Amino acid sequence: MGKNVIVSEETLRDLLEAHASLSAWYYELSAALATAGASARSPDDASRAAFVEGIGKMFPEVAQVAASIRVPRPFVPPPPRISIPAPIADDPKR
Repeated sequence: MGKNVIVSEETLRDLLEAHASLSAWYYELSAALATAGASARSPDDASRAAFVEGIGKMFPEVAQVAASIRVPRPFVPPPPRISIPAPIADDPKR
């Protein structure tokens, strides 16, 4: 069982705003890739683990908790795989 941690309303607000901002960026970038006819791969376990390790190094105050996370869970769905349809040719009968 984990520890109970009391955080301030300001910290909770910061976490919620960060999550909302990152989620919005994710969907904006996914839409831009789809418009460009491209797609992105989902980060694998190793990529997510390396990222959380880096967070622990950048922010010593959360290093202990970050070190306890072996493979972070993915919190967003895989990037959408969207096929861009071919342009519709003008009807020569018009």
